[in-house]
Amino acid sequence: MGRRSVHTPDELRHLILESSRTIIERNGVAGLSAREIARLIGYSPGTIYNIFENLDDVQINVQICLIARAVETMKNVPLGSDVAKNIEALTETYVHFALENRRLWNLLFAHVLPAGQAAPKALHDQVNAIAQIVQDALAPAAPSLTPEALSRAARALWAGVHGITAIAVTEKGPQMTTATAQLFAKELTSTFLKGLKAA
Repeated sequence: MGRRSVHTPDELRHLILESSRTIIERNGVAGLSAREIARLIGYSPGTIYNIFENLDDVQINVQICLIARAVETMKNVPLGSDVAKNIEALTETYVHFALENRRLWNLLFAHVLPAGQAAPKALHDQVNAIAQIVQDALAPAAPSLTPEALSRAARALWAGVHGITAIAVTEKGPQMTTATAQLFAKELTSTFLKGLKAA
């Protein structure tokens, strides 16, 4: 049974997102439901819909929080003057973060927005923040590239790294697993940097 609200809307929002995260970590995306969230926070399922539009909205916001944590983790990677080592460190950190948060990371690929609904700006902002970190780290290796070309290069590289995490967290690849993800990511970034320097 639900209880009378003793939390502000912001506090409820935080409780709902933290509970959703806990449910996904324990039971995967399939275990997430308004009823289960409500049970964990001690409110009625209707309370969730006072804060979020629907369960899709909850899942998108869990994803935004997850990617924001990835951004902060990458920002804390100490970088030096060696571009290759910097990119390798960022890659290792990103892959490690994905593997440490496997069930949550899988939400990025398992959740599909309803037809016609675009991802919110906040999600794009977090993805763009990751791309900017990579772009800044790549810049010294490609001084002749225009800002637009450098942006495309950074996004292409990170799309590849992100793809590796997608396969690794599901362990559906015959060779690319959680045990080999770092190796594949390192090989990808090394080959990419060689190509970038030769261009």
